[in-house]
Amino acid sequence: MVTRKKSEDVTILTAQVMSEKGTTAAFIELVQIGGGSQTVTVDGVPEERVHPTSSIYHVRCISPDRMVPDQLISVDSYEEACELAVKYAQKMDEHADRVASLADDLKIDG
Repeated sequence: MVTRKKSEDVTILTAQVMSEKGTTAAFIELVQIGGGSQTVTVDGVPEERVHPTSSIYHVRCISPDRMVPDQLISVDSYEEACELAVKYAQKMDEHADRVASLADDLKIDG
């Protein structure tokens, strides 16, 4: 399970989530949205407009198949991102077990 110390001085910007089987399952990244400023002319007078900023976390769920694109999900908090990434990692392991079982069933004695 994921634990995090509460601190006002620490912001986690990126994280890599591994499944129990050691496969990279997801990446978590803090993304800044918006910001900056723009100078516009209103009635001949230059005016600076400041654009609002915000941030979200992107969870990039890595596809186990290179022919299938990764899934990108946006969430508001690091805790939500961790929950989502851990759930995906667990699901990946479950599917890997099922695929291995199917491969064993396909073996032919010769």
